[in-house]
Amino acid sequence: MKKIVLSALFIVLLGGASFSQGIKFTKNDTIKYIVKNDLFRFFGGTFWTGAEFPLNNRKSILINGIATYGSSMGSNKVNIGYGAEFQYRSYLGKGNFQTNYPIYLASQFMFRRIDSYDKTSNYLIDPMSGKDNSTVTETKSSYNVFYFGVLLGCQVFVNQVFTVDLNFGGGLRLTQMDGEKSFTRYKSISDLDYSGVIPRFGVTIGILQH
Repeated sequence: MKKIVLSALFIVLLGGASFSQGIKFTKNDTIKYIVKNDLFRFFGGTFWTGAEFPLNNRKSILINGIATYGSSMGSNKVNIGYGAEFQYRSYLGKGNFQTNYPIYLASQFMFRRIDSYDKTSNYLIDPMSGKDNSTVTETKSSYNVFYFGVLLGCQVFVNQVFTVDLNFGGGLRLTQMDGEKSFTRYKSISDLDYSGVIPRFGVTIGILQH
């Protein structure tokens, strides 16, 4: 498993490094970092936040922390967990051209640890006494999620105060349940324990720190 994770991380870094030229990060080069928050993740019971740090006028790294406590819409499962995401970004273009709408290509690696609790209700009424003998059974499953892929995005700088970051792409997600040697199979793409190719779309709000 360690070899798989290290190989995936190497591929992510190599992919980002291959796009070494790009437009200037922004017109204002005094930015120290940008605090990011993915607001849409709240609907899935996940707090997804971090910061983007400029390395120079063409590259940056984005590090996010992930905390999950809740359930996805339409699901009876309650998920509790943590994780981290790493992006290596290269802003595309030529020379020293500056813009407030930089386009970037990013390599991405993510790890999540999830404990999933699923409650099943068994309804049983005694026909003689009418007494309710219903029971609730709770099952727990724990697993690790690995993801690596590529994103294409545009970060819009608004009045040098905040940014709107739009991106889309895709990659490979691999999920391994505790006690299993292989990755999961035959799962729905909407499930957190899905393994396979998956698309990615994101909208994050950032606050500039000078």
